[in-house]
Amino acid sequence: MKFASGQRLDRVDFSDQKSGTFRPANKSLERVEKRVLAICHDLKTKSILGLYGPDAIYSAMIERGYHEVPSRRTITNIIKRYGLVERRICIRYPSPPPGWYWQDLIKKKEELDRFDIVEGLYLHGGQEIPLFNGISLHGSLLCSVAHRVITTEIVIDALMKHWREFGLPQCVQFDNDMVFQGTRKENAIGRVIRFCWSVGAIPIFTTPYRQGFQGKIERFNGEEQRKFWRRKYFKNIRQVRQHLEKEGLEHRLRQQPNRVTAPCRRKFPKNGKWDEKVLPKLTNVMII
Repeated sequence: MKFASGQRLDRVDFSDQKSGTFRPANKSLERVEKRVLAICHDLKTKSILGLYGPDAIYSAMIERGYHEVPSRRTITNIIKRYGLVERRICIRYPSPPPGWYWQDLIKKKEELDRFDIVEGLYLHGGQEIPLFNGISLHGSLLCSVAHRVITTEIVIDALMKHWREFGLPQCVQFDNDMVFQGTRKENAIGRVIRFCWSVGAIPIFTTPYRQGFQGKIERFNGEEQRKFWRRKYFKNIRQVRQHLEKEGLEHRLRQQPNRVTAPCRRKFPKNGKWDEKVLPKLTNVMII
């Protein structure tokens, strides 16, 4: 308005403006932006883990051997500019260290496996398929099993198979589901607890109605529902198991650095079979 000196803007002569371009000097090249958007769309539709953020796009461009790879901040600005960022308004507080309720877990002296059951997942025809999920605290070792009904026998078989492959943790943590606890009769101990005792793992049960103890497994359950069930349709349980197997392999590759720094896991007993009639050696049960 100072340049117009009180005149109408359509009568002001702006011919003395400096010549130049409106394109910023540090703006990304058009071919690079198109490549970032194409990779973002490809990861969003085909990625096994459902990751299509700046870190995933940057890793994909490195793996595919592109020479012009922008920084993660630049990739973030590109996908923001085209409206491909899921905006969430939330208040973030500093998170406590992993295993904050036990000093041995904080110092990475011991490893902990967390397990949970996910319900409310349905196939394309309407049949419910619950999942039995587990993940280790420090090494992020993944266990995910799909069955029509999650029973105590299925839980024990899944634990035995998982621990045979990856080793035995010092502790195993559950919520207060009756499948894990077993019967509530007097002087009775559930089968899952007795199995953990028999192989030498200390069972831990979280306090009801208290958040934070199962944070990592709950976060994984939420991500699996958003990036797994809401992106695909499954006609039968066989397709679900095939996808879970691919997801497990991809997850192990991405979490390889965590496995290197995680506490050592013990060998699973060689005898392999669990005899319910044999009473295990009594160890501590922790309720936090």
